[in-house]
Amino acid sequence: MKRQAVGRLEAGREPGVRVSPLLHYSILPAAMAGLTHLLSSMAGLLEGDTEYSAVLGLWAVLYLAVAAAWLLALKPSRSLSKEEALVLVGYSWVVTPLLSAIPVAYALGVPLVDAWFESISGYTTTGLTIFTGGVDKDFGVYVPSMEQLPPSILWWRAVTQWLGGFGIVVMFLVFARLGGLPPHLVGFAEGRFERLEPSIARSIRALMGLYAFLTLLGAILLHLAGMRPADALYHSMTGIATGGFSPYSDSIAHYHSVAVELATMVVMLLGAANFADLYAIIRGVPRRLSEETASLIVIAFASTLLGALILGRLGWHPYAPLREAAFDVASAVSTTGFGISDLSKAPIAWKAFLTVLMLVGGAAFSTAGGIKQYRLLVLFKNIAWTVRETVHGADRITVRRVGGSIITDDELRSIVSVATLFAAAHAAGTLALLVILPRCSLADAAFEAASALATTGLSVGVTSASTPWLAKAVLMALMTLGRLEVVGFLYMVEAARTMAGGARRRGRRAGLRPEGRGPSRTARRWPRPPAWRQRPPPGWRRLPAGASQPPSEVPRGASSRTRWRCRPYSYPWRTRAPRPRGPPGTGRPLAPGSGAARS
Repeated sequence: MKRQAVGRLEAGREPGVRVSPLLHYSILPAAMAGLTHLLSSMAGLLEGDTEYSAVLGLWAVLYLAVAAAWLLALKPSRSLSKEEALVLVGYSWVVTPLLSAIPVAYALGVPLVDAWFESISGYTTTGLTIFTGGVDKDFGVYVPSMEQLPPSILWWRAVTQWLGGFGIVVMFLVFARLGGLPPHLVGFAEGRFERLEPSIARSIRALMGLYAFLTLLGAILLHLAGMRPADALYHSMTGIATGGFSPYSDSIAHYHSVAVELATMVVMLLGAANFADLYAIIRGVPRRLSEETASLIVIAFASTLLGALILGRLGWHPYAPLREAAFDVASAVSTTGFGISDLSKAPIAWKAFLTVLMLVGGAAFSTAGGIKQYRLLVLFKNIAWTVRETVHGADRITVRRVGGSIITDDELRSIVSVATLFAAAHAAGTLALLVILPRCSLADAAFEAASALATTGLSVGVTSASTPWLAKAVLMALMTLGRLEVVGFLYMVEAARTMAGGARRRGRRAGLRPEGRGPSRTARRWPRPPAWRQRPPPGWRRLPAGASQPPSEVPRGASSRTRWRCRPYSYPWRTRAPRPRGPPGTGRPLAPGSGAARS
């Protein structure tokens, strides 16, 4: 094997900032935005929209051309560190919606913050919208309603949700593959990742096929229920992605059809169900229904009955209580956000009921948001586990198991942390909305914050074109945090901090600042200890006393008087143990079984 020094950029070294791979993969959000606008312009052309389709098409060509040239010009190592992969994930969630919003803001003449809000709502599969037909009071610009938007922009909204539900996840799993991350660290936005096939690559292909099949199946169901083909495909794309965008301001209520509502409920629950269960059912593989899918069905059914009783008791139901409760519960628990009534006029008790359902969310391995059913099961079962361990003590061993998998202490702590962070983020978002919007009630602020954090999209009228930009910024932050499940954002912050800290530590170790502008304060205050007291830097080892050392292998910052007697490690890491030698000066190995060897 070729002896190879530990490179500055290889795994196993102290983490730091590597410009080359970060620059190389930083252009992928432009490629995703270009793909979004390309599909949107093609769909707009099919509906006769030539003006806006041409604008989006030109931007798509520009983005894709720049991305292709960038990737061809910069060809770094394919390997990424874990910290770099996590930083790229967070960077992509922010930059992709921004790049996708620029052409829309240019085409419609609306403020960039409004287009960015709509883009984040799409890619995070939330469904909150500012296209309500009002004036943005911060900029004095009229923002059109859904009925006033051209077809290409309407399809842009649908494509952002459809790609956001699954397409970007594939890109993040590619980052995980390059960085050596386990999929659940990069796929935390999608909850617990399950392999449908033996390898990750085959699992991604299987998921792509399943996602496309469910979208086509949903479009057929909605068309048979009474929608025209274009509307059926539109609502199927946003329904399977559990996004909830609709080309009409009144959403599903536009059709006034029970059949359409039933078909939409099926599509929403398919998007919120466990994809592994759906994949097994489609392939005809015998598989027991997962506990979280069963929990989703039970919660939806029980909440529908309870909701009908609540609505009947309160006397508020634009439709029959059971019809209203069934659709609202399915929309909330699946975190889709379709609606058939004006929730701004709903009683406070019904808003609170839907707020809880939105925070619960759908299955872990799905496009739904929220805390997820899997974590909810673990949290409730943890109560029983704690009671048993407290009562029986060490006399009884409690096996913590959910869905056939053992729950370790680390996983339990992680689940409790996610639930705690969700509650804290929801409380902070509610408080921020109350401060920014003095006329907003506590119930409305909590509802809107939960809708953004759980990526649901149901609204009680807080989100609109006239909403102050600061409130829009709070909702944008909640939508992004909800898609990353809050703890994912903390992973990224820690990764960025570790990378920056590694660079600073290397600068201090060499007696230089990271910028290379001379010795640091620590280096000036405390002189370097003698060579025999110093520890070798990471990746270096001491040499025998008489060994030679090339000048190129002298560590950076070492003075001529106290040079390290060391050289870089080489691969493989685990070197062969040295053979025992004979008496000093002979250079002969010890004979097997000799007395010296036994001693």
